[in-house]
Amino acid sequence: MLPRVILASLATRKTSAALIVAAIALSLVMILGIERLRHQVHANFASTVSGMDLIVSARGGPTNILLYSVFHLSEPTAGIEWSTVEHLAAHPKVKWWIPISLGDFHRGFPVVATNDSYLEHYRYGRDRPLELATGKWLAGPDQVVLGSDVARRLGYGPGASVVLAHGSGGGPAIIKHADHPFTVSGVLAPTGTPVDQGLYISLQAMALIHSGGRYAYPTPGGPAASDMPDSVNAVMLGLKQRTAILGLQRELSNYDGEPLSAIIPGVELQRLWRMTANVENALRAASVAVFLVALLVLISTVLAALEGRRHELAVLRAAGAGRGTVYGVIVGESLCLTLAGCVSGVLILFAAQLILAPWALTEWSLRLPSYLLAGRELPLVAAVLLAGSLAGLLPAEKAFRNSLADGLTPRS
Repeated sequence: MLPRVILASLATRKTSAALIVAAIALSLVMILGIERLRHQVHANFASTVSGMDLIVSARGGPTNILLYSVFHLSEPTAGIEWSTVEHLAAHPKVKWWIPISLGDFHRGFPVVATNDSYLEHYRYGRDRPLELATGKWLAGPDQVVLGSDVARRLGYGPGASVVLAHGSGGGPAIIKHADHPFTVSGVLAPTGTPVDQGLYISLQAMALIHSGGRYAYPTPGGPAASDMPDSVNAVMLGLKQRTAILGLQRELSNYDGEPLSAIIPGVELQRLWRMTANVENALRAASVAVFLVALLVLISTVLAALEGRRHELAVLRAAGAGRGTVYGVIVGESLCLTLAGCVSGVLILFAAQLILAPWALTEWSLRLPSYLLAGRELPLVAAVLLAGSLAGLLPAEKAFRNSLADGLTPRS
């Protein structure tokens, strides 16, 4: 009987009920959307440093080293000598190494000089290797491999000619290497990481266009005297045993050859999140504020509707309905409206994810989730349902008192 009364009551107030449902749905979209975006950004950043144990660079700030070596979001520090790279490559604790040299750009996209180890050992996501979508990896000093976003945005493919420039990451180019054009040899498959935003050339090519190195061709998989560039900006290391990370970090921090910084990517990533925690909390506070507004709309709408329901409630009281029944009707309506808003919000967010996922991947290299509702989000939805139900307590108490005072002759 009570559910029929609740549904019949809501049916007589379709417009106001629909507005309440819409307000709750949009507030839940904000709450879950911000939480999902935060979680996905964390996951995407973490996937970029998958399997990487240490990053070695010239002495500098750990966060800055992480940002420029992995995410290409900052200016690199001074380089480290090739003799140091040789020392790292030959170290008994090191399983693999990836040298990185930066500084050039092409139409705003960073150029990364490296060797074959990059394709062989770089991992993202859950230990996923890099793959070529088309073409082949570097086979000569005049070839360049493109990240998927670079190829898509600039319309390049295998065989295209590319001219690099020094110092054109966000301003005018300092030096344009027009006398050393490159030919696109391949395009990497999309990864959803900063890898998609880069152009990749050999260390040999980087030295040739700057006339600063001595190489033998082709660029080898391991360092040798005849293949020694002047310097590189960073070296990514994978160790044979992860238990050796802290020991090698301390050893390299005290390296006699030159001042070095050895950072643990995962640790520095957590430090970065702590630095941005205030921004995340502000976004959460904004979404909670929107939900509180939705609750106020719910309470005010129910209170405003009570004046037109005084006779209805008086009849219920005359039929023997007690406090529990009156509370059940009003709180039940609030629960139904909140439940409808939650279901609508989850469905709206899921549809938005499906529609925006390709755009987010191509524009931001951000993989949006494809699930309807995650387990970690259930407490949030439950809290919204509980808050929406409790929002009916005040109108329910007022309705009960009105029904006692009115009897069967409520005020007109």
